Amino acid sequence: MIKECMNPEVYVVAPQETIARARNLMLKHGIGRLVVIEDDEPIGIVTKEDIAKRLSQAEPIWRRRPIDDVPVRIVMTENPLTIPHETSAAEAAEMMLENGISSMLVVKEDDGRRKLVGIVTKQDLIRHYSKKTYDTKVAEIMETDIVTVNRHHTIDHVLCEMEEKSVGTVVVMDEENPIGLISSDSIVFADFLHRDSPEKEVKMARKDSTGGRRSYRYVREVPLVAEDIMAPIDKTITSDALAVDAAKMMVSMKTKSLLVIDDTLVGIVESDGILKDIVKKDAIRR
Repeated sequence: MIKECMNPEVYVVAPQETIARARNLMLKHGIGRLVVIEDDEPIGIVTKEDIAKRLSQAEPIWRRRPIDDVPVRIVMTENPLTIPHETSAAEAAEMMLENGISSMLVVKEDDGRRKLVGIVTKQDLIRHYSKKTYDTKVAEIMETDIVTVNRHHTIDHVLCEMEEKSVGTVVVMDEENPIGLISSDSIVFADFLHRDSPEKEVKMARKDSTGGRRSYRYVREVPLVAEDIMAPIDKTITSDALAVDAAKMMVSMKTKSLLVIDDTLVGIVESDGILKDIVKKDAIRR
């Protein structure tokens, strides 16, 4: 049941508060979403994915000012889906997959009114799955259509790729070798969000003498690139490993993606793959 794997702690934010406030709350509590409350009622959810998605869209209503000054109301998802606390994990997984969402509010009937008692996320369902003894192999749940970017690609390019391919994670490559991952976490919590444009300062050197002595002459602003914000690849898994072991690794690493490498990169385990197996196992059990 959802009540056994949900998180009873729900962190909230007001719709008029800024993205800066939302980001700080997410960082402080190690979470990826906030429930937006107005007049003691939940009116929306704002997630790291919402913020990252908006970054890739040139909407004049808010792109004219730094993202941190934008009110939560503009980037939140309105009318969040709710789910009864007696619902099964498989039903919750199916609803998330069908609606393309990563969390749902958990409610309980109390004197004829629906009371908010928690929130359930994809990560909660992955944790639930990791405790099972299923024999599903990683090869059965991994994605083989991997979206990659070069380590020198700009952040704008990365954002466009994520938006156009409808993915939450891209793999950063150095020629044929995967060297990092970029997810909505990497982008939303990156320092460049505090600035008007994603740039970094680079000291430019020139040779001063025939002896080869070099000195820094000036500073040049250049666009941030993928390798500047990627998360290094710490652990990988093979395609013949158990899917529950992949889930355990994802829980311990607090990640939504895990690369599958059999000598070369062959796939990526994403949360949706695990949710689909939860639904599949429930259908078989019935």
